[in-house]
Amino acid sequence: MDILLLEDLAADARQWLAARHQVDYRPELLEDPARLHAQLQQVDALVAPPRLKINGQLLDSAPQLVAVGRIHDGTENIDFEACQKRRVRVIQASSATVRASAEHQLLALLQLFRSGLRPPTGLPGARGLPGREINDSVIALFGMSPPAHVLATMLVPLGVRVVGYDPAVHRNADLWRRLGVQPMAMNEMLEIADAVAMQTIYASRYRGLVGERVLASCKPGQVWTSISRPSLFDLDALADAVRSGRIGAFTMDSDDERLHASDSPLRELPHLQITPRLAPFTQESQVRGSWYLVDRIHETLMLAEIRSQTGPQDSEPMPLA
Repeated sequence: MDILLLEDLAADARQWLAARHQVDYRPELLEDPARLHAQLQQVDALVAPPRLKINGQLLDSAPQLVAVGRIHDGTENIDFEACQKRRVRVIQASSATVRASAEHQLLALLQLFRSGLRPPTGLPGARGLPGREINDSVIALFGMSPPAHVLATMLVPLGVRVVGYDPAVHRNADLWRRLGVQPMAMNEMLEIADAVAMQTIYASRYRGLVGERVLASCKPGQVWTSISRPSLFDLDALADAVRSGRIGAFTMDSDDERLHASDSPLRELPHLQITPRLAPFTQESQVRGSWYLVDRIHETLMLAEIRSQTGPQDSEPMPLA
């Protein structure tokens, strides 16, 4: 069976898969949609980067497709309903990137504490205002997705008071006690936090959750780092909060093209940094994710005939777009 790689796998995992299936690595097809759609006619499984849209148009070009894999998870650019209708299994190595994402959030927090609150002086050799130590600070975890679990275990030993809010986790859940996180209402949490680490899982009902009313509750000068989808924010309200100083500095890790559009309210804002979804990308996560994918792709291809009769056979629930 034919597997098309538009994103490379770890070398040993790729060799293992190539010993069992026909594997073609063709990243250049990402820049040529016509050639890509022609190539997909004979493809049984596809490994694609997050920037490729998996939609009905692409699936129509791949009549034999039974699996789409991503080394790094994310619900952006995947039409799950279209995949379900066509019985295409979506395989994402969700757990492979948890540690990498948590470490990215910690690094961003440390950088924000040291430099995010210091305006540049423009003078050679000038230090500006002193940065802050993370010890004795209050850091809010906005969203208790798996990276937040790891991040909490990193922050508590550093002397941080960790508070948290998740719209999908009850305040009496044992999770809070186990991680050493104090649950709070959203506005209460934002009023006292020195910094906010956001890793809320996207759902359509949370679209625009962080808007003007929420941001008005932020402690003045508060710093934020986010690896969540930008759709959770009202971008106009966020831009106003950064511009006014209500948000002292903001680091957003996302490759959403809307953030760089000519009409984006976040363009050229001071004290706001957008990185191209670097959080999940480490050597270790690449290896973990690659082996997860090749195992599941091989399994799916071997069960393709059964699956064509009974529908998707995934051991994990397919996430909602």
